[in-house]
Amino acid sequence: MRQKDETKASDILRATLDEVAKVGLAGLSIEAVARRAGVATGTVYVYFKSKEALLDELYLRTKQRFATFVLRDEGAPLRATFTAMIKAYLTYIIENKSEIIFMGQMANSPYVTEQTRATVALGVRPVTALFERGRAEQLLKDVDPAWAMAFLGGALNGLAPLAAGMPADRYDAFQETVATLCWDALKA
Repeated sequence: MRQKDETKASDILRATLDEVAKVGLAGLSIEAVARRAGVATGTVYVYFKSKEALLDELYLRTKQRFATFVLRDEGAPLRATFTAMIKAYLTYIIENKSEIIFMGQMANSPYVTEQTRATVALGVRPVTALFERGRAEQLLKDVDPAWAMAFLGGALNGLAPLAAGMPADRYDAFQETVATLCWDALKA
């Protein structure tokens, strides 16, 4: 039996991401993914048993990549960690538009298995822990961490288009201002 080529699997996942950004989940076809990845349609099924399995795997990998990039708590003081996460989130949104579109479409879709949802929930644990730490230290409002994350996600997703078109020499100040606004909205 031949060994699967991880590069080919990655090409298929990337092609799926690009295709979803172009046509959405409803318009996605395995044939289009295969064309975009430069493989035969049957090859997609060698790596992923179904469209659902392909989308579920892509969602899991995309959320893990996002969490690794954004959700880090390295034990710094709360405000510094919060600010670093806000800046990383904003940068990720700007640099990874296809991933953001995909995650938004998949978040409540039936393509995501319960196992993947559980794994993804573990990935956001650093943010939940950060909010719990902030509440315990009485630095952040006593609100459900899920509410705070939804608030921040909405604010940052709304601000990302402004940042994307901003001159590079203003971007750092913009990030600092956004981080301060977010902190001020949630501080106790």
